[in-house]
Amino acid sequence: MTGFSLREWGVRFPRQGIAGSADEAVRIARSLGECPVALKVVSPDIIHKTDAGGVVLGLKDEGEIRRAFFRIMENVRSRAPEARVHGVLVQEMVPPGVEAIVGVTRDPDFGPVMMFGIGGVFTDLIRDVAFRVLPLTEADARDMVASLRFRQILESFRGGPRVDPGIVAELLLKASDAGCQIADRLGSVDLNPVLLWEDGYCVVDEKVLLEDEPRPLDVEAPDTSFLNSFFEARSVAVVGASPIPGKIGYFVMDSLARHEYRGRVYPVNPGRDEVLGLKAWPSVTAIPDQVDMVVVTTPLDVVPGLIEECAAKGCRNMVVISGGGKELGGDRVGLEERIRRLARDRSVRIVGCNCIGVFDGRTRLDTFFQTHERMVRPVAGRVSMATQSGTVGAVFLEEMQNIGVSRFVSFGNRIDVGEADLLAFFAEDPQTDVIAVYVEGFRSGLKFSRAARALMGRKPVVVYKAGRTPEAAAAAVSHTGFYGGSYEVAAGVFRQASVIAVDSMEELVAVSKVLATLPRARGNRVAMISNGAGATVQAVDLLPAYGLVLAGLSASTVAGLRGAYPSFYQVGSLVDVTGSATVREYALGIQALLEDPGVDIVMPWFVLQDTPLEGSIVEALVGVVRDSPKPVVCAAAGGPYTRMVRSELESRGVPLLGSVREWVAAAAGLYQWGRSW
Repeated sequence: MTGFSLREWGVRFPRQGIAGSADEAVRIARSLGECPVALKVVSPDIIHKTDAGGVVLGLKDEGEIRRAFFRIMENVRSRAPEARVHGVLVQEMVPPGVEAIVGVTRDPDFGPVMMFGIGGVFTDLIRDVAFRVLPLTEADARDMVASLRFRQILESFRGGPRVDPGIVAELLLKASDAGCQIADRLGSVDLNPVLLWEDGYCVVDEKVLLEDEPRPLDVEAPDTSFLNSFFEARSVAVVGASPIPGKIGYFVMDSLARHEYRGRVYPVNPGRDEVLGLKAWPSVTAIPDQVDMVVVTTPLDVVPGLIEECAAKGCRNMVVISGGGKELGGDRVGLEERIRRLARDRSVRIVGCNCIGVFDGRTRLDTFFQTHERMVRPVAGRVSMATQSGTVGAVFLEEMQNIGVSRFVSFGNRIDVGEADLLAFFAEDPQTDVIAVYVEGFRSGLKFSRAARALMGRKPVVVYKAGRTPEAAAAAVSHTGFYGGSYEVAAGVFRQASVIAVDSMEELVAVSKVLATLPRARGNRVAMISNGAGATVQAVDLLPAYGLVLAGLSASTVAGLRGAYPSFYQVGSLVDVTGSATVREYALGIQALLEDPGVDIVMPWFVLQDTPLEGSIVEALVGVVRDSPKPVVCAAAGGPYTRMVRSELESRGVPLLGSVREWVAAAAGLYQWGRSW
C-alpha cells in the first residue's frame, strides 16, 4: 500500500479519513458533518471487503461508529487472519447510483492497460468488462463503454438514470493519465465501486498496489531490417542437406531445388560431394558465391557457429527449421538466448527455430519440409501470413491455394523475428494487401499493439489468438489483476487497434479470403438468398454475436421480386427461392438485393446438390461478384461437386465459404474493415 491516490488527478472521491482507533473514527465522522458514514477496512490483501466482514454502511451516531469499528476488526481477524490491516476508512455516504469498476494494471503481455465494466459485487459474477492499452484517447474511452452489455444499464435501463458517456470518458482519461505516470511501478489500481449518476460520478473505494522497485517497460520498436530477403533471396544454402529420403534436410532440398524456386541452391554437408545432383559444400563460408539466405536443418547447437559464418559471408538471413529449443526447457532456453544475442550483434535475422520456415508466392521460395505431393503450395496472391504454428500455417496455405498467398512466415519459437516485426514489415510491403496472424502467446504484446495501431485503416489485419486460459488468475490480489493476462485483455487491444479478431482457424481463412477479393462493407445490414432455408435460419441466429443485423428490404425491392418469382418463393430479408431455383433466378435476386439502399452485404447460400441449379452458376457469379460495389459473400457446403465448384470460383477470384459460421464471420470481417475507415 502506498500514499498514491487518483485524487491527485482530479478524480472525485467522497470526503474521508483513515482511523486507527474507534475514537479516531468518531472524530473523523464528526468532521464530515451530519451525513451518515461508512466504515471499510483498509488492507492491501483483501479484495472483497464485504466478504471479510470489513464494511459497515449507514452509520449515524457515535455508538454505531464505535461498535462498527470493533466489529470490522474482529471480523477481519477471524476471517482473514493473515491480512495486513492499515486501519479503517471512515467515508461519507453518497447517494446510490449505477455501480461501475475502473481498473489499471500492468498486463504481462501488453503492459499498462485500463479496465472498465459493471462494478460492485457483480463484477466477478457477470464478468462484463472491457480492456484497452494505455494511453487512452477519448474515442477509446467511449468505445469501452459501447462494447459492453453494461451500456444498456447506463442508457437508462427500466427507468434508471441515463449516465452521460462523456462523464465516464472523463473519468477513464484521468485514470489513464495516472496509469501512464506510474507505469514503471504499477501493480494494480482498482476503483470499485464507482457510482455513476446522470451528471457526475464518485469513486467510493480505491485500492492501489505499487511495486517496490521500478520495472521499465519494454518499448522496443519492431525491427524490419533485412526481412525482405526472406522472400526475395536469389541464393539459398541448406545446412544439413541430405540425399536420404526421410531426412528433413532431404525434403527442404527437394522443395528448393526440384520445384518452382528459380534461385541458386547450395547444399551444405561436409560428408557429401553432392546432394540431389548439386555440388555439396563443407561449410557456408566455403561457397564461392554470394549467399542470401541460410536454411538450417541440423541441431540447434551448431547455430552460433553458423551465425559467424553468415556474418563473414555478408548473409543477413537465416531460417532455423530445427526444434530442440526452449520448448524442451532447461539449458535450451539459455541456448536460444545466446543465439538471439549473437544474431543481433552480427546483424543476422533469424526465423525460427522450431518452424516450417518461409514461402513467397511470386518468387516461389519455399523452405518447407512438407512434400508437394502432400501439401499444395498456393498461387501468388495478396494475403500475407505470420503464424506461430507451422501446423496452422500449412492448413492456411492449402485452404488459400486458389485465392493466393503473397508472403508466409512460420516463426515458431521466434528467437529473433516475431509477429510484431512481421506486422510492421507487411504494413509497408507493396505485395501485401491483407495480413493474417495466428498466435498463441505474444513475446511483447505492447510491441504488437503499437505495430497494429500504426497500421489502422491502411490494411486489414485478421488475428486468431489461441491459448486463451489465464493460468495466473488465482494468484492475483485485485479485480483488475485477476482479469489481467486473460483473453479479454487481448480482445480489447485488438478492438482498440481495429484488428479483426476471429475465433477459429476456419474463420481466419474465411475472413482472409473475402478481404482479399471483395469490397469492404459500408454497414452491417445483410440480406440473404438461398435455395435451402436451413442455412439462412442458422445464420440469423449468429448475426447478433458477430455485430450484424438483418436488413429490411424496401417495398419496391419486395414488389419487384414477388412479381418476377413464382408465388411459392418467399421474399423478405431472407429470400427463399426453394430447391426449384435456377441460375437466372439467383442472379435476378442477388442483383435486386444489391440495388436495395438498405442492404450493405448480400449473402447467397447455394445448395449445389439441387439439380435445377445449373453449372453455369460459376460464370454468373463471377460476373456479379466482380462488378459489385457491395460485397457478395457466397457459401455452399457439400461433397465432391461442391468442392469442384468452389475450386473453379476461387481460381477466378470469388471465394465460396464452406459453413454457416465461416459465412457469417466473413461478412462480419468485411463490416469491421469498412468500419475502421
